[in-house]
Amino acid sequence: MAHRRLPHIIAYDIANPKRLGRVHRYLKKIALPLQYSVFLIELDGERREKVLKHLRTLIHPKQDDIRVYPLPNEPEWVMLGKALWGDGLLVTGAKLPAEVRYNRDTL
Repeated sequence: MAHRRLPHIIAYDIANPKRLGRVHRYLKKIALPLQYSVFLIELDGERREKVLKHLRTLIHPKQDDIRVYPLPNEPEWVMLGKALWGDGLLVTGAKLPAEVRYNRDTL
């Protein structure tokens, strides 16, 4: 099932401002920001390993923390407060926004 694509949440806590900027800029290129340090991305097994491999090069393993959580294809979203997206945008594993959809060329 390595080619099964699922939405994932990536969250991070980076101790150093320089590393923080690098991680944030990288994730903004490949994923949809939900909050400053929380991103949504669609991954299959192969792409997940590529993303994790690159993230490992950007952090200090004893000072920083990055977590990747797979989600079901149709999660039940609950949002309180300021809306992230406009009305009518449905976010699920099958219909993620264009910038989050699977793209084998994007690392």
